[in-house]
Amino acid sequence: MRKAVGIGGLRRQEAQRLALSKKGNELAQREIAKLQEQISTMKANLEVFVREHQQDIRNNPAFRVQVQRMCQLIGIDPLASRKGYMAELLGVGDFYCEIGIQIIDICLATRSINGGLIDIEELRERLIRRRLKGSEPVVVDDIKRAISQLSPLKGGYKIVSFGGRKMVQSVAREMNADTSTVLGLAQQTSKFTKSDVKVALGWDLYRIDTCVDDMLRSGIVWIDDQNSTMHEYWVPAFFSQLSGTSLNASAL
Repeated sequence: MRKAVGIGGLRRQEAQRLALSKKGNELAQREIAKLQEQISTMKANLEVFVREHQQDIRNNPAFRVQVQRMCQLIGIDPLASRKGYMAELLGVGDFYCEIGIQIIDICLATRSINGGLIDIEELRERLIRRRLKGSEPVVVDDIKRAISQLSPLKGGYKIVSFGGRKMVQSVAREMNADTSTVLGLAQQTSKFTKSDVKVALGWDLYRIDTCVDDMLRSGIVWIDDQNSTMHEYWVPAFFSQLSGTSLNASAL
């Protein structure tokens, strides 16, 4: 039979526990201090690196993306840090503001055509055509960052996905699951029929009609009623990827 631990033994155990806990806290604090020092050194080195390569960052979009990802890895948001200090250093603050304004212009100019939904690659092509010769190149990552800065405007600007296709939505509405599913079904051919939806998804006619009517009202799809027995519904936002050209080259 084990001997019961006395009051003195309990006190010694508690003292040992407290001593170990204190030692562990001291070690943790030292490790945190070391990490903070290393991060501060990395941030300082990154600032020096950015200063030395400002022109390359502005002119080379792939390099710009890599530098911005380095910033994120050590906890720097270039567009928010020190009231835009790193954005100014990187030369991206005004750049993304300019891109954001151009995105708004293009989305407004094409909204009557595509219902406020535009393929991100078509948007990039329109941006490139719209920008002055000699301006910094624009890549998809730049568009994503510029759109993230538009969220305070409450205009509904965001990136949505349908299958493997990324689109920019520019209207303040929540796209329901049925609409997203049907758009995913149409992404390869840019069109669908109610029969296509019924065969692929097994929905009843009421659900299909409700979804299609909603898409027609919002302008996301156009109806081709030349065939009286089987109407086709086209998604104008998908046209550029189908044909390799923009739906309306004269739009902004």
